[in-house]
Amino acid sequence: MTAPTSDSKRTGGLGGLGRSIAALGDVLDPNCFGGAPWQFLQESQRQGFARHGWSVDVSRLRTPRLLWNARQLARGRRPGGFQFSKSGRAAALSQIPREIIGTEVISFHQHFPAPEPIIQSGGEVNYYVDSTYTQLFPSYGYDTSLDGRTLRDAIAYERDAYSAASRIIVNQSWALRSLRSDYSIEPKKCSMILPGANYPVFPGICPSPSRGRAGRDRPFVMGFIGKDWRRKGLVFLDRVAGLLRTRGWKVKVRAIGFPASDAPPGSDVECLGFIDKRVDFGPFLHSCDMGCLFSSAEAAGTAVLEFLGVGVPVAGFTVNGLADLLPSEGGFRFSKETTPEYAADVFDGYLRDEDRQERFRSAARGLAPYLRWDRCVREFRELWDTGSLANPFRLAAIQGAP
Repeated sequence: MTAPTSDSKRTGGLGGLGRSIAALGDVLDPNCFGGAPWQFLQESQRQGFARHGWSVDVSRLRTPRLLWNARQLARGRRPGGFQFSKSGRAAALSQIPREIIGTEVISFHQHFPAPEPIIQSGGEVNYYVDSTYTQLFPSYGYDTSLDGRTLRDAIAYERDAYSAASRIIVNQSWALRSLRSDYSIEPKKCSMILPGANYPVFPGICPSPSRGRAGRDRPFVMGFIGKDWRRKGLVFLDRVAGLLRTRGWKVKVRAIGFPASDAPPGSDVECLGFIDKRVDFGPFLHSCDMGCLFSSAEAAGTAVLEFLGVGVPVAGFTVNGLADLLPSEGGFRFSKETTPEYAADVFDGYLRDEDRQERFRSAARGLAPYLRWDRCVREFRELWDTGSLANPFRLAAIQGAP
């Protein structure tokens, strides 16, 4: 890979037009894609790596989406998947100022923007994604909810987009393997950079745990973050907590990301619903003794980064991209075949061993500074400047990763 010229380094992109961050949404909105594009842009601007953020008003895509779905039905196909279509890409791109289209783009969405208009305007496209569609569609159940031709077309276009891109950067090795094996992308175009945690302010060292011993003098709080609680394993976590209570431990499952009325029926979960992350996210994270993500499928595992980012140990299944995010020294790595009874045995032993609890907390605190976006953007700058990464940060030992 050719390193940028000194002129492009100074101007932050091709030909002085600058570098921009894109997503199928408003990158200037902290809530876009969970906050990752916004965080990446803010830090990129601080480091002089990128200038602009793309702003797509998704509400303005409703009418084009309705028309596209109607055409799908008229053709005898299932509706859904507008975001993967040529019409969807064109409708989103129509909102972007012409001067930004010709920049050096780093996009968080592998279908947007399409490479052709960017390259024709003198720019280039790079992608930063957490999975490929070949992985995502079957893992997240899209293959049962969307029309088969829509999915095949989406993967075919994704393949073309990767071929036209200058670089493809992924979050973890699960996606990296797919780029090489499923899409035959040449290795020199592929890199892996761990994102930062989507928590707006790094709080430094995690405060000391609440007074008293977890599980004995006060509840051992198992934290959960996520809207899709079925896929993310909240029922499994509730079962583990219930088993620990039968053994005499004080345990609480505390969850955010969905309304209390949608909680699993019959569960014993303290649901805080949707919180204001600017005010309440830090206190929520610090209130937990263990961040838990027992997902049946998981590409990004952002919740794990958020807990570790404030020095809270984590636990979860080593599925998909999560295998890269669960550090053995500061968390529990369970296989997907793990039963609630076995997980309860492991946590029972953990609660009996206060020295081990402190070792886990200390390890998580040591990892926290590396989960800031400034580290992520520094690695991007190194990749752009040199064409490679000398010593990228990794949370876990990764088999077959660079």
